[in-house]
Amino acid sequence: MKVLVTGGAGFIGSHLVDALRDADHEVVVIDSLDPDIYHAPPPYLRSDVDYCFVDLRHWHPDSRFDDVEAVVHLAALGGVSRAAREPANLLDANVTGTARLVEAAARWPKLERVVLGSSFSVYGSNYRYRVPSSGATIDGTRRIEDLEAGQFEVRDARTGEVATIVPIDESATPNPLELYGASKYMQELCFRGFSRAPVTIFRFSSVYGTRLRVDDGEATIVAKLAGWIRAGATPSLFEDGKQLRDWVYVGDLVDGIKRVVEGASAPSYVNVCSGVGTSLIDACEHVSAAIGLRATYNVVGGYRAGDMRHCLGDKSTLERLIGRTPLNFAQGARLAFGHMARA
Repeated sequence: MKVLVTGGAGFIGSHLVDALRDADHEVVVIDSLDPDIYHAPPPYLRSDVDYCFVDLRHWHPDSRFDDVEAVVHLAALGGVSRAAREPANLLDANVTGTARLVEAAARWPKLERVVLGSSFSVYGSNYRYRVPSSGATIDGTRRIEDLEAGQFEVRDARTGEVATIVPIDESATPNPLELYGASKYMQELCFRGFSRAPVTIFRFSSVYGTRLRVDDGEATIVAKLAGWIRAGATPSLFEDGKQLRDWVYVGDLVDGIKRVVEGASAPSYVNVCSGVGTSLIDACEHVSAAIGLRATYNVVGGYRAGDMRHCLGDKSTLERLIGRTPLNFAQGARLAFGHMARA
């Protein structure tokens, strides 16, 4: 099968390209090699892959794309802070680039399936919490006076009881809180009405693994933690350090996409997550253990306006697709960060 992977030189895309080539699929890659990230082509690029280094906004399909049978669209400018700095550029890259891909793909006669890499950021603050005593669900709103008093958990406004997060599933209505999340949702909307081939949208929780960039300005929190720990710095954790995040190992994501590319049945939306929440404190412990260092961190308290207390996904759809339980962070950290261990 001939597969087009956009963003195929990046962290996630390169792992997918490796898996597709190992399965003997023909792969063509489109990647802009964003100069804000790459100063040279990364060393893991393959000699048996056809790379087209171009921004989708300026891409002109040639004959090599005429017989593409599957598309995996991962290309996007990322980062909440970058979106705030460069709103026009980020929207243009993510939305216009996607629209141009949609326009081209609609003309490819052999196209059988499309996968779009989206994000949990499209859900915004639509997480729900359950009050244990009543079973009622509430939203994740936290009162400023509670945060200033060092009470960081989501509580029932009537009783003050601490509520527990409900894993978010694919039925949740998108409601992005910031421009990056909005741009990912707009990418999803670009495929509305696309009829050339079925489209499966994978919504990624925060992804980690080897090749994760730990030292650029748009690094995710887990990448920043790994970078600080590797450098011998002490991470500073807001609130009480017990806020939960749901990190997903890149190999589980790749397995899911590969199965859809190869014809596995999948619904229109797939949450890509581990389904297990890991606190920031525990994340420091797991990353430190993987690198072979003693865990150090500094819980500084305080809070950042707009931060969600917990993030947790429902893994059921991904689990059915890959036929196993996704790795939790305790299991995946050694695979992802063990190569950072000092000799």
